[in-house]
Amino acid sequence: MGELVREYDRQLEWLRRREEQLFRRDAARRKGRVMSWAEKRVPDKLMATMDAAFYTAFQVLFQRGTGLLGRTIPTRKLLGERYLKEYAIKKAPGARSMGAFHRSAALSGALTTAAATAEGCVLGLLGMGLPDIPILMSILLRAVYHTAVRYGFAYDTKGERSYILLLLCAALTTGPDRKTYSDRADELGRLLDQEQVPWVDLEAQMREAAKALAGAMLVAKFLQGMTIIGVVGGASNFSTSRRVTEMANLKYQRRFLEKKRRKLTKA
Repeated sequence: MGELVREYDRQLEWLRRREEQLFRRDAARRKGRVMSWAEKRVPDKLMATMDAAFYTAFQVLFQRGTGLLGRTIPTRKLLGERYLKEYAIKKAPGARSMGAFHRSAALSGALTTAAATAEGCVLGLLGMGLPDIPILMSILLRAVYHTAVRYGFAYDTKGERSYILLLLCAALTTGPDRKTYSDRADELGRLLDQEQVPWVDLEAQMREAAKALAGAMLVAKFLQGMTIIGVVGGASNFSTSRRVTEMANLKYQRRFLEKKRRKLTKA
């Protein structure tokens, strides 16, 4: 038991460093010439329009789309895989067996990124930016739901939806905002996993997340609405999807390890 706790601690420390690396990587990323050119030409009204588009997408997908997206997730298969991997961890605690979760989740994330990139480029060629938002969000939410199930967490309760909104904001914002959203997600995750479910104003949080994501993706969606050059904005879906799937894998893996560690130390 002590060996397993120490391995959980090592993995949690690795995840902490990994999150710091992701933050530094994204902070160091430079804007290309096209993005810099577009940033100066974004219409003032576009921010409000995108804010409303994201909020509407969250409303529809959370209220009516969760069940539909859930039907596309092979829950039994994922649960079976998780039980086998947990058994392997108990039999042979170590980085190799622990890494099995991350590798399988990373593969799923790569497929999501490919789908989001293709969808964005096609609509970019057609000069369609804003119609991409509900499609992109459905792809991203399905990927997050998939990751949640893989690690043994729900995705359809009010508390978990609030967690997912914070996760999305942590993945796509920058600077101090990103750190704030990341810390809020970690704190909420711990409360949920200890059954100390806080009161959540999901409506207010959807509005907060919509505003944050609209600001983060403003220039890319402006470019995507321009025929031909829109493929540059559409390709930004690659970065968006990668950041979301990486953050989801990291956050749910951390929750999984922390939950298992608490169970062992209480036994």
